[in-house]
Formats: sequence, C-alpha cells, structure tokens
Amino acid sequence: LRIIDQFSISCIALAAGMELKSGKLKKFMRPIAWVLCGFMGATFISSFFVILFFSSFIPFVTGMAVSGKVAVALLISTIMIARSPASAIAIVKDVQAEGPFSTMVIGVSIAADVLIIVVFALNLGIAEALIRGSGLTFYTFLRPLNKILWSGVFGASSGFLMDTFANAGRLPDRGRELLVLSSGLTTFFISSLVPSFFSFEPLLACVIGGIFVVNFGRNVAYHDHLMDRSLPYINILFFTSAGAELEIDHLLRPELLFLGLGIFLLRIASLWLGATLGGWLAGRPSRETSYAWMGYVTQAGVAMGLAKDVAREFPEWGQVFASMMIFQMAINQIVGPPLFKYAIVSMGECRAKQMVELEPTKQKQTPTHAAKNDVLSNGEP
Repeated sequence: LRIIDQFSISCIALAAGMELKSGKLKKFMRPIAWVLCGFMGATFISSFFVILFFSSFIPFVTGMAVSGKVAVALLISTIMIARSPASAIAIVKDVQAEGPFSTMVIGVSIAADVLIIVVFALNLGIAEALIRGSGLTFYTFLRPLNKILWSGVFGASSGFLMDTFANAGRLPDRGRELLVLSSGLTTFFISSLVPSFFSFEPLLACVIGGIFVVNFGRNVAYHDHLMDRSLPYINILFFTSAGAELEIDHLLRPELLFLGLGIFLLRIASLWLGATLGGWLAGRPSRETSYAWMGYVTQAGVAMGLAKDVAREFPEWGQVFASMMIFQMAINQIVGPPLFKYAIVSMGECRAKQMVELEPTKQKQTPTHAAKNDVLSNGEP
C-alpha cells in the first residue's frame, strides 16, 4: 500500500500547488495575506493552548514529560490549520459560485495548504527535539529550514520533469499521462536516498512542483485538464489506502472517539475566531467575515498525509495519533461541504440557485409577451 499512498498524495500535493496561479488571485493577494495571518495565527495559538491544558486527558500523552506534551500539542494544532482546497473548489464548481466571498475562501485555502506544509516541517523538527530529549538548539531550527530550501530545489526539478513529460509528443497518450502523474512520486524515491544534509519534505516538494508547472510550464492547459480528469480517481486510491491503514481497535475506544469529537469542536471554535480576526485585519465586510469560517471546515488529502507522517516518525504512539486525527477529519469532511454551500447561498453568490429561480419567471413572462405580440400584429395599440 505504501507505493499507492505515495503516488496518490504526491498527485494531491501537485494539484494543490497548481491552484496557486500568480494571475488568478493577484487582485485579492493583499486581503488574502491579511486573512491568512490572522486566521492561521489565531487558529494555531488558541488550539495549542487548549490542547496543552487538556493534554492529561489524551491517553498516549499520559506519562510524557511537559516537553512531550508541548510537542504533541504543536503537531495537533498544526494539522488543525490544514484545509482542503480541492473540496472547496469542487463545491464552488458544483453551485457555480462567483464573487469575492468564494474567491477569498479559495485563495486562503490554497495559500494555507502550501504554508501548512512549511509550518509542519518546522514543528516536526521541534517536536522531534522535544520528545527525544536532544533539546532546542540553533540546529533544531536550522534543520527544518534546510529541508524547506532543498524542498524548493527538488520541487522545481520535479515540476520541470513533469512539464518535460507533458511535451514529449512521441510518447503514447496513456504512457505520457502516467509519467506526468508519477513525476511527484520521484520526490519520495529521491528523499529516501539523499544524505541527511540534502534531506527534504516530499509533500512540500510536490506542492512547489505544482506551482512551478502552472506558472512557468509550457503546457499549462494540458496539466489542468489531466488533473481535473485524474483527481477523483486519485482521491479514491488515497482514501482507500488511508482506510486500510487505520487501526479500527483504536477508533473503537470511547476515549479516542470523544477526543476526536472534542478536537473537531475545538477546531470549529478556533476557525471562527481565526476567520473573524483575519477578516477584521483585512478590512473585509462584516457579513462576509461572519460566514467565512464555514468555508474552511473541510479537511482531506494533505491533512491526512501529515497525520500519517507523524505516525511514521513516532511509531510508539503515532498510529493512535493518526487514527484520532483522521476520525475528526472525517467529521470535518461530512460537515464542511454543506456549511460552505450554505455560506455561498447566504452571500448571494450561488449562480445555480439564481438560474433555478429565474426559470419560472421566464415561463410566467412568456404568455404575456406572446399576447403582446398578438395585439401588435392586429394593429391594436
């Protein structure tokens, strides 16, 4: 299952990066940056302190030193920031939404999905140092920054490779598509071979590869079309693989079920706080700010990939951690789409609903216009 998991998550990360088009969100760049600062900061900080305060109620944290509890709170809070741009974009397309509210939600979700991987790389390094007792040194912070740097190098290289395959006209169509989609998989393969100085985060590399392709590639339309067609099947592969790796016995433990539900409720509260602060900093209309948090509830591929990274990095308790986080992600993915649709309709940006409402009006007007035409044809005023 490991190769299926890596292939699917690399495609999801590439797709997330491909949504970050420089021209697409240029008009909203400044408000998106302000919303992102308030949003990520408030969500992360509020979640961190609440989880740290109640850490003694988390079964696998019991017995850990304070430094270990801080590390677990860091990792949970980081994953709670993650969004699902793919889900948000699918909802926008489904209801044919158009307007500043939808654009802001999509822009913030995409930018947050890119930044979350950078923040995760930093916090994972800090968590390793805290749990394994090596202490916080200058190298503790330098190592994640070094990983981010090399992620950029290898990510741009994978993007270039992806674009090269897309322009290889002599290859059969199916073979070319498979090579393009597998370009991100090479980052996972290379990351297992390079020396520690050149170590990098494969997920971040894939996101950067997607950004490179969509902004500097020679065949952007081909990549967009291929991802649109492939992503539904890739999501099926990823979630099937993730479900197969879940430890059901962990999920059936009542304390973990309650913890997962508690983390979900905490995330909702922190999303509301973050969206309110972010909207205020960006000077967004109060009506938009009051509905904004509903657009950020969904979580999917990247968040699940990060939870599984924790499981691999800390095998002693990581699988229980991942099961708990994936359970609350499932709740987010069930509750999130209806909430976002409700927010779009409430903001008056649902074109599908507007067209449905206009249709009966047209039908009512048709006989009136026909009667008017009859009167005119008879020469009557």
